[in-house]
Amino acid sequence: MLPKDPAASAISASTQQSLFGWRDIDGGVESAWPDRAGLPSVTGQRYVRFVRPVQVAARGNFIFVVDAGTELLYRYDLSRNNLKVVLDLKGVTAGEVSDLYVYPDHSFLLVDPDSARVLYFSRNGRLMRVFQDDLNLVRPVAAVYDEAMGRVLIADGSSDDILVFTTTGELQGVIGTRGVAEGQFLNITAITTGADGIYVTARLGHRLQIMGRDGSHVKSFQSDAVVFPLAVAVDRSGNTFVSDYLDNSIKVFQEGLFLESIAGSGVAPGRFKRISDLWYDEGFLYAVDSLNGRIQVLRVEVIEPETEAFSDDAVDLETALPVDVGDQPVAADALSPDESTAETELEAAQSELEKLQAELEAASSKLEAAKADVDNQPAEVPVAAEAVSVEPAQVIDSPGSGIQE
Repeated sequence: MLPKDPAASAISASTQQSLFGWRDIDGGVESAWPDRAGLPSVTGQRYVRFVRPVQVAARGNFIFVVDAGTELLYRYDLSRNNLKVVLDLKGVTAGEVSDLYVYPDHSFLLVDPDSARVLYFSRNGRLMRVFQDDLNLVRPVAAVYDEAMGRVLIADGSSDDILVFTTTGELQGVIGTRGVAEGQFLNITAITTGADGIYVTARLGHRLQIMGRDGSHVKSFQSDAVVFPLAVAVDRSGNTFVSDYLDNSIKVFQEGLFLESIAGSGVAPGRFKRISDLWYDEGFLYAVDSLNGRIQVLRVEVIEPETEAFSDDAVDLETALPVDVGDQPVAADALSPDESTAETELEAAQSELEKLQAELEAASSKLEAAKADVDNQPAEVPVAAEAVSVEPAQVIDSPGSGIQE
């Protein structure tokens, strides 16, 4: 049973959470949208609305949305209210995407449970790598890049454990087992990482736990505060946000203790119909309001107890949302006209890099074929090894190390 005074259970915490101000994003302006072959089919502009968004991720000024209704991955630009199709999921995934992770360079992971695979794409939607293991990865449900350790973590909903992969796709180990004891999981629903370790939500047993990066159990959260967790996000201070399918709320935890419950069922701002995903970035919490067809953005502030809390009226989210320009976030209206072309130039550079990579791979294949032909020649024909052994440049081995926006 939840405490009558939600803040009472966290009264010993050194900080308190201030959550305020919802902004709705239900779509955006899509210019010269492509046809299914990827070619511009229509000129002009139109406003495209989300149908049934299911996953969200945000990096600075850009919000990425998987829409199961249209089977598309969108990228929304906050400063321009612009919506771009990054990837058409038809024929790419076998079923509905269960998780999305976006790296700082805007490359991304898509979790496809029906094919038992996690797919890694470049920022322009080119498939670069597949994470799979026929014996151990049966039904992936969530994935995250563990930046502290430089590895990919994939939660398996069949065996209820977390598989540890290298960035090149080799299975390294496993964290946790199936069960209801501490350090065990039963019906994993989501994972993320934070300063304290790996955060894991599950439908049964310990519904929210932190696991150390060495696989040890660190902490179990207050178990009666959330009934059916679907998504989890953690801010830089370790405050944890968990969506509860039972009452369409977001439960806020501080130091493992339940602090408060926000939102609830409905259609008004700050109300939800199925919160299917959460993502925290640069002071903002992004929540997928799936059946209302929108992404809701909540400003998150961590304040000292003696600091006077701001009122909802004091925040203008339209200008407060960050715009990623260089290393410093600025207000949306502070962008100069020249900066508005930066993304186009970066995309062109990235495309050129990918073309060079493809050429290198093709050249490597030809050299290997030439080497094989030489090996089949009579022994009396000498061939210098260095003439046919060329190591292709590695451009994409470490996801997340590409060009920044």
